[in-house]
Amino acid sequence: MPNIDFELNGAALESKATHILQRALSLGATSGAIAINESIETGVDVLKGNIENFETSYDSHLSLSVYIGHNKGSIGISGTNIDNVDSLVKHALDIAKYTEADPNNGIADKEIICTNFSETLELYNPICLSNQELINKAQNIEDLALKSSNKITNSNGASVSISKYNFILATTNGVNLGYKTTRYDSSLSLIGGNEKDGMQTDYWYDSCRDFNDFIPDKEFANIAVNRTLRRLNKGKIKSGKYPVIFEHQIAKSLIGNFLGAINGNNLYRKLSFLNDSLNTSIFPTWMNIDEDPFVIKGLSSCYFDNEGVAVQKRRLVESGILQSYQLNCYSARKMHMQSTGNSGGNHNISVTPNFSGDINKLATTMHNGLIVIETIGHGLNMVTGDYSVGASGLWVKNGQIQFFVDNLTIAGNLKQIYHNIQYISDDSDHGSVLCGSTLVDGVSVST
Repeated sequence: MPNIDFELNGAALESKATHILQRALSLGATSGAIAINESIETGVDVLKGNIENFETSYDSHLSLSVYIGHNKGSIGISGTNIDNVDSLVKHALDIAKYTEADPNNGIADKEIICTNFSETLELYNPICLSNQELINKAQNIEDLALKSSNKITNSNGASVSISKYNFILATTNGVNLGYKTTRYDSSLSLIGGNEKDGMQTDYWYDSCRDFNDFIPDKEFANIAVNRTLRRLNKGKIKSGKYPVIFEHQIAKSLIGNFLGAINGNNLYRKLSFLNDSLNTSIFPTWMNIDEDPFVIKGLSSCYFDNEGVAVQKRRLVESGILQSYQLNCYSARKMHMQSTGNSGGNHNISVTPNFSGDINKLATTMHNGLIVIETIGHGLNMVTGDYSVGASGLWVKNGQIQFFVDNLTIAGNLKQIYHNIQYISDDSDHGSVLCGSTLVDGVSVST
């Protein structure tokens, strides 16, 4: 990886942010907020051992929001070297003068902001790798997969990327904090089959904060290989209502839909099927959903949200009952509530399992049913909860996986799907949403 470093250290970021906000106040703003971000990314893509793309990029961005009372003006620019700070501020102030006043506009209230943090979440784990070492890793992952089975006939490519981030958030009510983070990603896509039985493709990926936490290359390649091979024995099924297991990667999307439904931006607009659902039963009584921003090396760990609000561990669902929405400052004010520190998204969601074992063991609890391993499209009506997506999966008969089936449609209403969850396995893996393979009773499957 080229020896590129951030242009600004912590002290320089703090000084620049403070200076711009002071100028904003001097030129007429009543309050304001600024975010400065730097990123350095290096990635390699290989295909059948050959380098398809190798790129290193540096990017920086500054976002400024100013308020004149309840009028808001925002401006964003690429780069952090500003020749004329007053010109930048005046542009933002000019925008504010022409916007409509909204009593819910404004920076976070002082009593809920984060002013310091002492936790060590180990989010920044830089590593010194040569370009050749990065290339070798991508080539090795692909090579191990292609050599593992004669049924794996080709590759769609392997990739490895390294990213470093540096940022600061400052507001006129006392926030002036920043930190660095790293992220490492790898992926592998394979092709298997033959002309007689047809060709199939599948993939696997890994993401982590620390390069040393990557899945070992051989294990990683084997996962991608096995996911591809299980598609090669193809069959057909009849339409009907069946028990359905959503494999853990797909189960995450069901939880993601729930998180979207309790997001304040949808709630205050009355665009959610979970409007007015606080303290009501959404899931089975054994089920809990937690949010923990303080997971060591967590992909969504943080010290504060995008508005500087202090984050905290929270139980979103307890014994199936919705305990909390997810709100930023604006949506909280619209709903006469308080921000939950979710400006910018969720912070490490985990769902309680009630079953121990992998997807094969979970399949033994079904007589006839379907394991969904892929969905196509985003077929959710957020207002009604009606859910319909294209899908492919594995057919289960007498508790045993029989064959692969595709060109299916999975349909239902998410409220009913959530209530009909029978089991959630403990086979969840990496990611910012941890939910194991999920068995739901009585789902409509159309061919």
